Amino acid sequence: MKILSIDLDFVSEPAIIQNKNITDPDEGYDMWPVIKWVELFEDHPHEFKHPINVENYQYCLRTYLKALRHCTDVRFGYDHDNILYGLEGHSDIEIINIDHHDDIFSGCFGNELRDEIKSLVSHDRVMEGNWGAWLQFKGRLKSFTWIGNRSSDNVDHIPAAEKYINDFKFTTKDEYEFDDYKFDQIFVCISPGYIPPLQWHMLGTFMTVYEEITGNVVNLNDFNRKYEIEKYYSQVTEFITKDTTIGMGSSSARFIY
Repeated sequence: MKILSIDLDFVSEPAIIQNKNITDPDEGYDMWPVIKWVELFEDHPHEFKHPINVENYQYCLRTYLKALRHCTDVRFGYDHDNILYGLEGHSDIEIINIDHHDDIFSGCFGNELRDEIKSLVSHDRVMEGNWGAWLQFKGRLKSFTWIGNRSSDNVDHIPAAEKYINDFKFTTKDEYEFDDYKFDQIFVCISPGYIPPLQWHMLGTFMTVYEEITGNVVNLNDFNRKYEIEKYYSQVTEFITKDTTIGMGSSSARFIY
């Protein structure tokens, strides 16, 4: 299964870099995107920059339009782990990921890579920053190509990705050549926790293009989902339902007085 995945934070490269010191996660801002950015703007008035990389924007848009000619399965989300909904039931997955971040390892589980791997393997701690590794450790990933920005801090993840991920490659838009633009699925997201609100409209443009060209309507209920939350209580559910018939519909109705 061949997937084109586009995170529009790839376009927001200049803003991410220029605002890095302000948006340092160690400052403890709320992780809900709207609240986070309100707090940041209040604490740092007139300090934010909002430039985009226009060449990257053109690259994403042109790639998307070329792929859209051949693909009927097109999906959208906020955070990148939303992509996993569309991949349920599939294996031998080939990812072409255009993204400012690698989305293999997040680096959010302590200083040791083994801590994140253990969390993924033992507890399904999947999120927007490590869904690629989650697919790998589930035995479902055939290859992963990251088309990224060399300015990204995540280039430090490349050695680990090359060690653990099947057929992992890092490249740039200037180096990579598509064999063709025929994909089984297209996924586009915005990562609103990482890029400033003035750039969120870019995703609206991609959704509008999809609706205008195909005549289909974006399902906003699917759009709002986050796969991390699907796994958040999954082991609690397994603990509660183990060795029971809860949820199986096999119990007869009984009255309790």
